[in-house]
Amino acid sequence: GDIFYIHSRLLERATHLRPELGGGSLTALPIIETEAEDISAYIPTNLISITDGQIYLSPSLFELGVLPAVDVGKSVSRVGGKAQLSVYRAVAGDLKLAYAQFEELETFARFGARLDDDTHKIIEHGRRIRACLKQVESAPVSVAAQITVLLALSAELFDGVALERMTDAERAVRTAALGIPAEVVARLEKAEKVGDEDRDTIIEIARQALNEFSATPDGVGLVSKTAAGRTEKDE
Repeated sequence: GDIFYIHSRLLERATHLRPELGGGSLTALPIIETEAEDISAYIPTNLISITDGQIYLSPSLFELGVLPAVDVGKSVSRVGGKAQLSVYRAVAGDLKLAYAQFEELETFARFGARLDDDTHKIIEHGRRIRACLKQVESAPVSVAAQITVLLALSAELFDGVALERMTDAERAVRTAALGIPAEVVARLEKAEKVGDEDRDTIIEIARQALNEFSATPDGVGLVSKTAAGRTEKDE
């Protein structure tokens, strides 16, 4: 039979009942397995066309130890922007573009291609964005801590931290976020964007938390570029 018809019939069972009918709701969460990470195949595209978006779990990210292995480039939500706080979009927009550029360039670095300084900087910045996307199971992160980490990434404060210390560095920033004034946190949860004064306050808190993780006071010089495009600590 028509697979589109079958899928739509199954998903139409998801519903929200009126109180006079007993109330409650039924959520449909279709799960499919892709072949060779191809989401453009017939079955995946069929479901994508019906649902309100998808979360794509990448085997490649899983092998790299990135958990949850959510591929932010292939994951899409048509309603998520309306359901989340507006401030997230304001601080994460540039990071998504930077991460997309990093993914394109990382392939060249794996082949040992010679990289110019700008390309090398994009790759190192992207690796730190990916490190911050990792999350421990059953460990929710507060809004203030998330915004602090995202702003620190946007300000490239993590770029001076060695990759092997990123977990500890991010934890330090999250802990430091507890010191954000209550009135600033309240504005973050209501505002559409972060005000300049609040942004400066949060970035300074993150900067202080990362001081001990930088090779130099400003974090510059921790990572150097080799001729093969790999990275190593400066001596």
